[in-house]
Amino acid sequence: FHATIRNMHRREGKRKKPKSRLRQAIEQHRRDAAAGSNLSNITAMLANFEMRIEALRTQIRIDDREIGELEKQLIPLRKKRDEMLEETKDLKEFVRHFDKNIGPFNDSYDNLQKGLKDRYEVAKGKHAAGIQLLVDVYDYHPAFKRWDDSFTATPFKPQ
Repeated sequence: FHATIRNMHRREGKRKKPKSRLRQAIEQHRRDAAAGSNLSNITAMLANFEMRIEALRTQIRIDDREIGELEKQLIPLRKKRDEMLEETKDLKEFVRHFDKNIGPFNDSYDNLQKGLKDRYEVAKGKHAAGIQLLVDVYDYHPAFKRWDDSFTATPFKPQ
């Protein structure tokens, strides 16, 4: 307690001169101007933030509307995707059954083609032998017809 009283007396001795009323008014005006400047800066910042918030809210409303429109467009696309997936599934099943059930017929068709090719080669050989017989027996010339030929035919050579 005694130390506190001593400190009070020391402070009183170091007290500054009282300021004039004019000086006090000028200092108060400066403090008010600084505070007012800070207040107007804060007010401007708040107004700016409020404008930004309103712009963002407007953009959010627009985005929500656009999301709704996109959802409407997605409905038929999703339906088409599901149909295509189902069709792909059906086609894969068809291919699996085709290989299992139709594959042997395909092999027999290949064998049939090979047999036909072999028979055709035999027929071409017999045709050539027949043409040669016509040349030997009837004096037939396949490239051109002579005026006194009694035999008429169109030349043909199988491929």
